[in-house]
Amino acid sequence: MTSRWEEVGMLNALVWALACFGVVAADIALSVVLFSVLGAVSALTGYPIDNLDIQWFQAAAQTASFLMALLWWRYLWPRSFMARQQGERPLGGGAGAAWKRIVCVVVIGLSMQVVISYLCDGVLSLLPEVAADYSELVEETGMGDTSYLAVLTTVLGAPFCEELLVRGIIFEFSLRAFNPQCRLLWKRRRRASAQDGAMVPWAAPSTWGIAAAIVLQAAIFGFMHMNWVQGCYAGAAGLIFGWVLVTTGKLRYTILLHFAFNAGSYLMTLLWFVNTPFDVAITVAIAGVILVEAMRSLHYACGMDAASAPLP
Repeated sequence: MTSRWEEVGMLNALVWALACFGVVAADIALSVVLFSVLGAVSALTGYPIDNLDIQWFQAAAQTASFLMALLWWRYLWPRSFMARQQGERPLGGGAGAAWKRIVCVVVIGLSMQVVISYLCDGVLSLLPEVAADYSELVEETGMGDTSYLAVLTTVLGAPFCEELLVRGIIFEFSLRAFNPQCRLLWKRRRRASAQDGAMVPWAAPSTWGIAAAIVLQAAIFGFMHMNWVQGCYAGAAGLIFGWVLVTTGKLRYTILLHFAFNAGSYLMTLLWFVNTPFDVAITVAIAGVILVEAMRSLHYACGMDAASAPLP
């Protein structure tokens, strides 16, 4: 038989896991409302909505989603895990250490793009029907578009919008799902400052709870892409995004990581000399070693900075 505490913990996990998917539902609902408004404007003006480039729809939806996420995150921030972590373990080391972290994050994003792209291509080569369906989806949605607007929404818009939603709001809710012992901070009033929040006595998130939260937000990140191919590689990338967030404690680094990862998709053409399966295997192995080393360096840099920083 389960104890009363286990039942409360299971109920807490269920409620906050549903809240995570509620964030996704809110984002989808916002896009539906926006599309309806554009349809009404089209009907009033007589301008066919089909004449608009799909990239403009995506840019408008992305802008609306970003504004919603920004307001929501500003509300959550004073009581968030990151506010607490930054209060307890601020990253120091000056400009030199900051640049080192930036370089590590960029290298992680680019090498991760190489590894995931080639692995994804290899799997799709074994599943021709899935590859054909995905190619059709890319053509219909304009994902393969290289216009200025498409590049702008992919490289700049997506990192800001998706990181606020996923690594900000959804990850915060994921932590609450698996760490009910931390609720003292999360129940504080909205206007509590980050520094005040850091001083509230609480039980820190458990290692298991943080790991489970990283997995949950990564799974939801994959689900948000609404197709199997993107969902699988976005979910895999989301695990590393979550790790970087926990390691640095700052959302700005995951935004930079997302920027590097998405920009890397346009830079893959630079690897034109990778043609044979042997070339691919060597390239993935090298990129994998670079990825692991960059992650190790980032962990070391953040750990050293935290150890040398003054206590709050």
